[in-house]
Amino acid sequence: MIIYLMKNFNEIKEILDIKSKKKINDKEFLEDFNWDSLAMINLISLANKKYKKKINGEKLNKLSTIKDLDNLISKLKMKK
Repeated sequence: MIIYLMKNFNEIKEILDIKSKKKINDKEFLEDFNWDSLAMINLISLANKKYKKKINGEKLNKLSTIKDLDNLISKLKMKK
């Protein structure tokens, strides 16, 4: 069972390519998931295509937890 604690759960699942039924806690570290260059490209692509926003490398480097990623996606949505 996956825990739906995040506002942007579906986007996070897509960015991190999570297909299993693994539980996700917003306090978990991104490095415990598939947070790599491909995931970063997925996030940049999502921001660009879905929200017409650009993300710089500095913002990517500041992300460390699932909650950080969730908050960033929420901010992208608000700036629409």
